[in-house]
Amino acid sequence: MKFGYTIIYVPSVESSLRFFCQGFGLEQKFLHESGDYGELNTGETTLAFASHALGATHFPDGHVRASDSQKPS
Repeated sequence: MKFGYTIIYVPSVESSLRFFCQGFGLEQKFLHESGDYGELNTGETTLAFASHALGATHFPDGHVRASDSQKPS
């Protein structure tokens, strides 16, 4: 079995990508022109970020907002 993706729902995809690139030396792999979805180069498992707006369209009953948590995701 191969673990392919982890998606974290955030207020700003672009800011999250920038933080992880600058803070951890990762490379940005992709940022959708809408700014609602982006990925980092992290090897075999993709670390992705999606906007809360995109999360709301995919999960009408709600999703975990990483930015609202008092504890690490």
